[in-house]
Amino acid sequence: MSTYAASARRLSELLGVTETPVAVSFDATTDVPGPVPAQPAGCCFWTPAQQQRLDTVAADHAHCSVGSYTHGLIPLEQAAAGADTAALVGSGWVGEADLMAAAALQFRPSSITYQPLAEAENPDVVLVKLSPTALMTLLGAVPDLTLARKPQCVIVPLAQAGQVAVSPGCAVSRTRTNLPEDELTCALPAGELASIIERLEVSTAADRAVSEFAAADMASNFSPA
Repeated sequence: MSTYAASARRLSELLGVTETPVAVSFDATTDVPGPVPAQPAGCCFWTPAQQQRLDTVAADHAHCSVGSYTHGLIPLEQAAAGADTAALVGSGWVGEADLMAAAALQFRPSSITYQPLAEAENPDVVLVKLSPTALMTLLGAVPDLTLARKPQCVIVPLAQAGQVAVSPGCAVSRTRTNLPEDELTCALPAGELASIIERLEVSTAADRAVSEFAAADMASNFSPA
């Protein structure tokens, strides 16, 4: 059993989420990965990876030029020349300056593995889908977290660089992944996971205390006539 199984369970409990945390690992396999079901973008691997391990290579991300860039798979110049990027820029959704400022991996991974966190051995990034309440809880533990701008996939390189990053999603990714309206996405640096869980233990205890106070206060002073 993975050493991350307990961490995955506790992280879900503390954040009150029901969807399985996903581990992202770069260069996790030395074998040539077998084919995976085609997806329109890298972010579309996040949900199926809750159920199974997916070893991907650059070609599996190639339909999304911007996502290929943020994951270090192609240079910015190649991403900017893509027909899909031209459509995004032409619509006014992003500008050239936005693309230049977007976070990206500073190395080119030979493979990117997505799998349930509980089964991972040495992940680099942990992906979690958050409710608004879960975001409140996480913010209590990590007040300096980063609210990422579009595209949503920048949370992966941000987390790989050591930041806890939350995204409200982006119009392209929400359409492609059918992300529910009441969900956000979050990426955590895997190396900080134990520390984040410890901080969540403290912050959730404080939340319970003030919630109990508020409930008792309402019962005492604002009970129905």
